[in-house]
Amino acid sequence: MQTMSQRIREILRLQLTIQTIKDYWKPTLILTLLFSGMAALYAGMYPAFEEMMIDMGESGALDPFSFIPGYEDMASYVGFLNIEMYQIFWVLILGIIIGFLAASIISKEIESKTIDILMSNPVSRKQIIIEKFLGLLPMVLIINFVAMLTVMMMTIAIGQDLNFWHLTLTHLISLPYFFSIVAIGLFISTLFDEKMKSSVIMMAIVVAMFIFDSIAEMIPDYEALGLISLKHYFKPYDALKLGEIDAIGNIVLIIVTFTALIAAMLYFERKDITL
Repeated sequence: MQTMSQRIREILRLQLTIQTIKDYWKPTLILTLLFSGMAALYAGMYPAFEEMMIDMGESGALDPFSFIPGYEDMASYVGFLNIEMYQIFWVLILGIIIGFLAASIISKEIESKTIDILMSNPVSRKQIIIEKFLGLLPMVLIINFVAMLTVMMMTIAIGQDLNFWHLTLTHLISLPYFFSIVAIGLFISTLFDEKMKSSVIMMAIVVAMFIFDSIAEMIPDYEALGLISLKHYFKPYDALKLGEIDAIGNIVLIIVTFTALIAAMLYFERKDITL
């Protein structure tokens, strides 16, 4: 029987966390290259579209984008980055991908019958959930800050004005948003024994939340619909343009993260797994 000190040492080793980081180094590398490349593309192509954006703004051609916060500022460099990079590609596409990966992290172990190997480690099921969550965080951090540095370098290269502190704030407040997606995905992963099913469901959840918040932005009568969307609490335009942080929104995202993690631990602890 393990002593308390041995137990603590096993927990502090974070072996599952380290293994998860190793398992996801390829997706991390691919996604980092993809999103830093897209960040360079969006930032770099602004000068070619600047005049067209100004004309579109004056003619009212941007009005169909009214469901996107900051659409009226699209003719500026900050507004262009907000629409092209952050409101769609960042919030939605990266959110879908991270959710897809997180939602398969436990279910793939069950489906491939490797869960018995995972559970043979001298850690509890709750510890497995915590370490799997921690193992996905480096991927989010690397993608996030490499993309930020790419935007900074491209901004300098093309000679545009951008407050780098505001840009840093934008990427800092991205973390609670993506962490909450990871936590929800992890919870979804404990509910199903098939990785594709859990991943598709998580993708649907992210897309649905994006749609709900967009509807809330367009139709005042449905404003309450946005409250059930994570996107509602993540406001990249306010941070990028004004340097403002929605403290309450970030607190909500942190609460969602911990709630989803606790739910995942409680359910997985009681889950009947057929080996």
